[in-house]
Amino acid sequence: MSLVIDPLSPNPHPLVGTLLRGTYEVRGLVDRGGMGIVFEAEQVRLRRKVAIKVLPVHLAQERQALLRFQREAELVGSLQHPHVVQIVDFDTTESGEPYIVMEFLAGESLELRLAREPVLPLPLVVRIATQVASGLAAVHGALIVHRDLKPANIFLTELPAEGVHIKLLDFGIGKRLGGHQGLTGENDVMGTPDYMPPEQAQGKTAHVDQRGDQYSLAVIVFEMLAGRGPFLGDMMEILDQVISSPAPRIEDLVPGLPAGIGPVLRRAMSKLPHLRFETVLEFAQALTAAALGSPDRNPNLQLGAEKELASRARELETPRAPGSSESRNELAPTPTPTPPSQLRLLEALEGAKKARSARDIDLAATFVERALSLADLLGNSEALAALEREEALIEGSLEMRLGRRERALRLLPQSQDRVSLLPEEAFLLSRIDGVASAEEVLDLSPLPRLRTLRLLVRLLRQKLISNE
Repeated sequence: MSLVIDPLSPNPHPLVGTLLRGTYEVRGLVDRGGMGIVFEAEQVRLRRKVAIKVLPVHLAQERQALLRFQREAELVGSLQHPHVVQIVDFDTTESGEPYIVMEFLAGESLELRLAREPVLPLPLVVRIATQVASGLAAVHGALIVHRDLKPANIFLTELPAEGVHIKLLDFGIGKRLGGHQGLTGENDVMGTPDYMPPEQAQGKTAHVDQRGDQYSLAVIVFEMLAGRGPFLGDMMEILDQVISSPAPRIEDLVPGLPAGIGPVLRRAMSKLPHLRFETVLEFAQALTAAALGSPDRNPNLQLGAEKELASRARELETPRAPGSSESRNELAPTPTPTPPSQLRLLEALEGAKKARSARDIDLAATFVERALSLADLLGNSEALAALEREEALIEGSLEMRLGRRERALRLLPQSQDRVSLLPEEAFLLSRIDGVASAEEVLDLSPLPRLRTLRLLVRLLRQKLISNE
């Protein structure tokens, strides 16, 4: 957020000009975000400028949003570090809106800085990364994981004679290690895809620890140096790449970098958490040493990370068997198409018709899924035409298998370690909380309706969700 007040705003917020709890005089609106409105205020007794983040009424009525807001105050309020925003108070307005009082920061977010200057010089990148790592080390030392580290949550201020000074913001989806999960389940996909570590992108929330924040910081360093993130595309494409694709080599995008920068970033961005640096400070120290041209102090660990990345790349180039649990898309068989496939597609649709007539809902859906997979395999105009002719049959069969669309879907207890999830499946699971109905999930999904239906039915078959 950029803490720059717009005094010419034609529609000032009702809180502007009020005195909160006899203590904070609200001076002006600073920023509006998805999870709060930020004001500049003065703590009248101390004549100290502060920032006040208010949770809007409509969000305060949502239990999850309210608890996350309160948790941010609790987590950050327990920290005292020069690179973590300081929280000084937590209360509610006279009308019942919760608010957090923070130190006032003058400057701009790293997100705004990169929008204006997409590529930053290496010394500044290292300075920012080192300060972020210092703040994260204090956070991690308190057994807290940020889980949403991104340029928008890194604030740049200026200190006299010191230059850029950063502050970490927004711990709304942070978690305390070793405590109850509470607000986020094992399947939740919370955070921003571009900066999300693979384990978080897969919805394995319980597996996200301090090394997830290290991964996010490495992605931010990559972006500051290259002027772009390592992965490009829409949300689902980025999630899939985060999970399964190696990042491009920073050396290929930014010629002239010191030779050690690439290996350090690749290790910090390893797909496997245990192959990253042990701590975020170790990552920052290695980055600094690489920028200065010094050798890595532990080449054996670096070599191990390089081997792991090479192995992952070879896996991506090797076709997997259709029945493999590691298959990236179990809905689409991989054998080379043959002419009889078109006939099998028509036979599957005919089987679905007969199963529907016999009121065998599960068998009808099975035939439909087979037909859709064959059509994915063929990818020709004849296959698409066959699907279009039977559109009502296909959607109707899947909807019947899903059950009454107004009935709430709920998660079933299941170890995700034993299930290979597609990024889209993990995303849908994060939207299922025992309250959302099947129809609401279909409406909220950014995927095409038919694709969402297929994924929901697949989750039912895997016994990850229930419609009963």
